Amino acid sequence: MIRTVGMVLCALVPMYAQVIAQGSVRIGQWKSYTDMSAVRAATLSADSIWAATAGGVFLYQHSAGRFTTFTNSEGISSNDVTTTTIDRQGRVWIGMANGFVNVYDPTTERWTEISEIRDSNRPQKGIRCFFAVRDTVFIGTDFGIVVFIPSRWTFGDTYANFGFATQPRVNGLLVHRNTLWVATEGGIARASLSQLNLSSPTAWSRFLTGAGAASRNVTSVSVFRDTVVFGTGTGLWYYGDPFYTKPQQFEFKHVVALSPVGTSLWVLINNALGYAVETVPSLEGTPTVFASSPEEQATAMLVRGTSELWVGTTRQGLVRWTGTAWESRKPSGPRSNLFISVAVDDRGAVWGASGISDRGRGFYRFDPTLEPENQWKNFHRENYPVMASDDYYKVSVGAGGSVWASAWGYGVVEVVKDTVRRRIHATSRPSLAGAVPEDPNFVVVGSVVSDVSGGTWFVNRSAINGFYLARLTGDTTMTYFSKTVFPAEGRLTNMVVDRFGTKWVASSEPFNKPATGLVYFNENPAIVSGTQATNGWGLLTAPSIPDNNVLALALDQHGDVCVGTDAGMVLIVNPRAPHASGSIRTVRPVVGQVVQAIAVDAVNNKWVGTREGIVVTSPDGTFLLHHYTVESTGGKLIDNDIRSIAIDQRRGIVYVGTESGLSSLAIGPVQSARSYTTLEFAPNPFVLPAEQQLVITNLVLNSSIKILSSSGALVSEFSAQGGGRAFWDGRDRDGTLVPSGVYFIVAHAENGNQVTTGKVAVVRK
Repeated sequence: MIRTVGMVLCALVPMYAQVIAQGSVRIGQWKSYTDMSAVRAATLSADSIWAATAGGVFLYQHSAGRFTTFTNSEGISSNDVTTTTIDRQGRVWIGMANGFVNVYDPTTERWTEISEIRDSNRPQKGIRCFFAVRDTVFIGTDFGIVVFIPSRWTFGDTYANFGFATQPRVNGLLVHRNTLWVATEGGIARASLSQLNLSSPTAWSRFLTGAGAASRNVTSVSVFRDTVVFGTGTGLWYYGDPFYTKPQQFEFKHVVALSPVGTSLWVLINNALGYAVETVPSLEGTPTVFASSPEEQATAMLVRGTSELWVGTTRQGLVRWTGTAWESRKPSGPRSNLFISVAVDDRGAVWGASGISDRGRGFYRFDPTLEPENQWKNFHRENYPVMASDDYYKVSVGAGGSVWASAWGYGVVEVVKDTVRRRIHATSRPSLAGAVPEDPNFVVVGSVVSDVSGGTWFVNRSAINGFYLARLTGDTTMTYFSKTVFPAEGRLTNMVVDRFGTKWVASSEPFNKPATGLVYFNENPAIVSGTQATNGWGLLTAPSIPDNNVLALALDQHGDVCVGTDAGMVLIVNPRAPHASGSIRTVRPVVGQVVQAIAVDAVNNKWVGTREGIVVTSPDGTFLLHHYTVESTGGKLIDNDIRSIAIDQRRGIVYVGTESGLSSLAIGPVQSARSYTTLEFAPNPFVLPAEQQLVITNLVLNSSIKILSSSGALVSEFSAQGGGRAFWDGRDRDGTLVPSGVYFIVAHAENGNQVTTGKVAVVRK
């Protein structure tokens, strides 16, 4: 299937049908945020470079120093982009690991999706390379070569059998002197394009470049001085009819890319220390190192003119050789696509944590109020040595504008005013206990939560001294709470504190799950019934809750405790007596599902992250309001496996963390104002009839709205729909569209003490 889409596609949100301007976003608009530092392929266009990355595609205009990024929210089919090229018409072709091909026309600024390879029944269908020649684009894939004819916008033949013992992946393609040359993981294949049936293995000649996977892996193919040259995992080969020759000067070198430049061949090589670019005047000549780097691995090479060198890398994006050093060029973004945990602070900045087991890349901050180049800030041990590790797996918002980021084994750091202030660990003051007896310095902190009196609570996973909970008062005074009568083992990493000061604690990581159940604690045993004899500790287990693996916790707007487990979700509607009859209510739309994240919006709807997308339920958990998946959003949700959710209540934006990046969705309800300021309307003037309703914002909780004519006559009256907003369809009390004119809008609070007015112009067509 071939589908043309705009650069930006907005998914309609049935639960909030109104689509209105909200700064730079619109309600129902999805946006993706990804790491584009891992470049897989790159191609030159005028003074620009197109780069295919693990997080989408970016265009870098070198003269202007400007980036343009494309992700699934800007019209491409997938962010896992593997290759790119530019055809003779200037169209940009990109291929994805899942088989999609997209083509960008810079004259229309639109992407066209080609999905036939993606929709095929082949088990491996990734796109690995392109070669555009005349009116043909050869597409190298995991299973062979697919021919595409752009003038007819249709597919031609498929060449899937080159005669090798197995079906190797295609790494590179070249047409030279009417011969199609193919670099594969199993060797070299070639065939004359004059033959009638290249689908037959008898049409192909083959050459194995050595024994072993590395030797036979042909990584690249090019032409130098009318000779076809191949790079492999263990050196260089070239074809001189009728023999293939391996120059000894490149023996055992891992060749990544080849580029003929003037009278020299440029060779990109990866080694144990990093990468190097070598040049040779002839195929048997002595190589000269043009530039090298002791860091990262290289993936692509571009040479403009005879000296401007660009290299694609695995972590630094594109790097340019200045003659004395490498300069990195990559779009502003997170340091990783891993968003295991997300949180939104009081300013609306989004914080994300990356993970553990050496996958961690630190943690990151996204501030949408800043200029694009400054919106992202990455925190890692290279720029903050006090962090001691990059395995940061949880972020929490504390009191007074602080943010806490928790490391696996290295304690927790406090971030104040966008900088790391300190790390609390086993030997700091104050300190927290280690998690394992054989290494008492291995401190694993989970959630950090503020209580109503300003204290800061820490969950200390598997504390060897039994102090699983600790409370920081002021800046240095730590009080510890013992497990003397603790009802279960203490591998705990997640916590919320309810309005009664009760701490609800669970082991929320989807690995090494202890099936503890839900632990709760209040230092005042009189608060929660049944805890007087256990010094304030209590425990809920199945069947009171759906499963003893508790993966997510949240508090809703009414103070109910939301509990997500491996087998569904419940609401604890009476947290002072959790074991009493009727205290626990099942959230029916997610029965049996693995609930990994929960967030509550301003109108108390529950946003539930599962392994099958996002489920949005009514406030009481009874009804399904919406189910967002990659499929239902037309590919705008970045991944169905939801690891974390946080909501910017003031702006009305839901942030969704996955292991493929961060997605955001603009929703209708936002946090209600504490008091009336100035009413705002959109659109103004309000043109009728209209597909979208007039939106009235800056409302306090439980507002009522009156619409008055210019003479003061009552036109309509209704209650605000919630979340600091109200919607008017332009009709009077009889359901008739009102005529053109100026209308006064009066908003008053539930107690009648706050009243404010505004006016809107209505234009009736």
